[in-house]
Amino acid sequence: MVSLCHQVGAETQRERDTGQAPPTHRLRVWWARRPLTASRAAILASLSSPDLSPDAFLRQLGIEQRVVDIGGDVWILGKDLIGRIRRDENSAEVLPVDAFVLRRFEREQSRRATNLEIAADLERKDPTLAGDPVLQRWKAECRPLAGQWVRNGVELRVGIRPADRDFANARIELENAHGIRTPEDKYGYGRAFAAAPVLPSRPLVVLDPAAGGGSIPFEALRLGYSIIANELNPVAATILYATLDYPARFGKSLVDQIRDFG
Repeated sequence: MVSLCHQVGAETQRERDTGQAPPTHRLRVWWARRPLTASRAAILASLSSPDLSPDAFLRQLGIEQRVVDIGGDVWILGKDLIGRIRRDENSAEVLPVDAFVLRRFEREQSRRATNLEIAADLERKDPTLAGDPVLQRWKAECRPLAGQWVRNGVELRVGIRPADRDFANARIELENAHGIRTPEDKYGYGRAFAAAPVLPSRPLVVLDPAAGGGSIPFEALRLGYSIIANELNPVAATILYATLDYPARFGKSLVDQIRDFG
């Protein structure tokens, strides 16, 4: 439970980063707006089955990675590769290897080699880092991948695993503490609030008696629940119509009208 709270808290901090907040936040500034990740976590914790595993919980929050196992080591796929994933005849996700994938694989190998050099240099300058768990895990995750398994025409089996947002924070803190900066994505997945789970509708109704800007009912709607959102403030009520009611009722048919109004 403590680990789950760390992951949710770390992702919430990332969601709060300036300039990349969820679209619902940018529609109209609203005080005390709840983060979407924390709102979804609260709903899942309240309404999910008691036997929901921690891994499944994190994945339904959107804290997950697409990965390929190569000789026992994991290659985390970036957005440009996730878009090339296909399903085979058994509906399993696979990544067909072509020239583009091979170039990305070579880039990954180069990234790992560079990071191992940085880690070795840090240990030379500060021998106590040989026992630092963050640095040692980083080194383990940067081992060279077995290139013989990645050949043109091969289909690599894609897996899904929960991401470790808390470790990404620890990596960033390590780099800041030692004055280094690696350019790669520390998280290995997009922002969790952007990942809407594909779930069936559920025969439950979520009531938010003081919905404010609508973060809790917004996430309840995305999780497949029916919602009742109440709010006395007319500005907040208008926000709720714009973010919940009209999109749910009219869908993409609103897009052209909104462009015309704009």
